Amino acid sequence: MPLGTILTTVAAYVAIAILLLSLNLTSRWRWWIKGAAIVITGAFFAASYFAIVGMFGWPTEERLPERFSLIATHVEEPDRFIGTDGAVFLWVRRIDDNNVPVGPPRSYQIVYTEPLAEAADDAQERLDAGETVEGRLDQLPPEEPAEEAGGTPVDRAGNAGYEVDFTLQFNDMPIVNLPEKGVL
Repeated sequence: MPLGTILTTVAAYVAIAILLLSLNLTSRWRWWIKGAAIVITGAFFAASYFAIVGMFGWPTEERLPERFSLIATHVEEPDRFIGTDGAVFLWVRRIDDNNVPVGPPRSYQIVYTEPLAEAADDAQERLDAGETVEGRLDQLPPEEPAEEAGGTPVDRAGNAGYEVDFTLQFNDMPIVNLPEKGVL
């Protein structure tokens, strides 16, 4: 977690504690109401701490970037015995207009489908062979079936139903666009 986020969270906790203390010192509420407020606020501090710690490192279900450099994949197939639906996990870095990966890597979780799992496995084999792989997310026109669009149909992450709205293609990483060099 970035230092700024930690400092902001601590500052918010301190502000709430100061407000609670000032209310308890100056109010004419009964002592048991003041005590209950302190206990409830302390419980919320503890609950929010465990909620924040629980978010570290978990993949997001947000939409993938339009273009990205694929770092790794992991496929969890559906398991009827355990009752899991399955998922495809992609670890990616966004690509800018010059075909340069920018920003920190991010983990994404996508709803499992057989074609997507096969495409992710193929992309992982290419990564294991030492190739660099670009992922490209293409929005589907509403009237075009996913099978004709080229690429692997992908469910919108987090959807309960299977509504294909984009395709995912894994290609060779394009060459980096270098800036023009001036006269030396």
